[in-house]
Amino acid sequence: MSRRTRRRITPLITVAGAAGAVLLSAGAATAHVRVIGDVIPGKPATLQFRVPSELAEATTVRITVEVPTDLMITSVPKLDGWNQETLPGTGGKGTQLVWTAEQGYEIQPDQSETFQANVGPVPDRYSLTFNTEQTYSNGTSVAWNQPKTGDEDPEFPAPVLVVDPEASPPPGSADGAQQPGTSASAPAPSVDAATPAPAAAEESDSGSSGPLIAVIAAGVAVAAGLAVAVLRRRGARDGSHA
Repeated sequence: MSRRTRRRITPLITVAGAAGAVLLSAGAATAHVRVIGDVIPGKPATLQFRVPSELAEATTVRITVEVPTDLMITSVPKLDGWNQETLPGTGGKGTQLVWTAEQGYEIQPDQSETFQANVGPVPDRYSLTFNTEQTYSNGTSVAWNQPKTGDEDPEFPAPVLVVDPEASPPPGSADGAQQPGTSASAPAPSVDAATPAPAAAEESDSGSSGPLIAVIAAGVAVAAGLAVAVLRRRGARDGSHA
């Protein structure tokens, strides 16, 4: 490869790297704790709670899920490396499902784990909300508990499972852009401002795919434009020196 060819390739690689950074940052910004389930009102179901570990310097060691008061837990499948407790609700709160990691089974940074629970008849209403608390090995506690009340997600929305999209949404809530079996969620620090905020990671859900695609397209377009401009300028300059 000639020196002139190397000079032309180097800026192209740099621009491509910038485009990759746009893709990574856009995808990372959409990570959530999610609740997923194929549910039918009045029928039992299996729910899955998908939990990403988002702090770079710590692992996830405990997950606590608050179940709605009108939803009964029938069983919780065993998960290797995790101890599970089902605690009765107090103070008007629903049952709590608690998973605690054994040594060596913590959720590592940028990894995720799925926790399952079998439930009794699903109540016939628009949606179910599962406030969730995530505890890290460094003592950081992250709460996923803010309701969605407008067109945009709140900073720290709770995991929500849509049961019947044709039913009336709860008063004051968003009118529901989700599909059945999906969730809207994101991390929320439940401690004071000194608590380090978790860095986002992993994948997006259906409610955020539009903005994500737009960001990716914009990043790729900018990268392509810069690459073409650099190559044209260098080609013109090399031609003038020939």
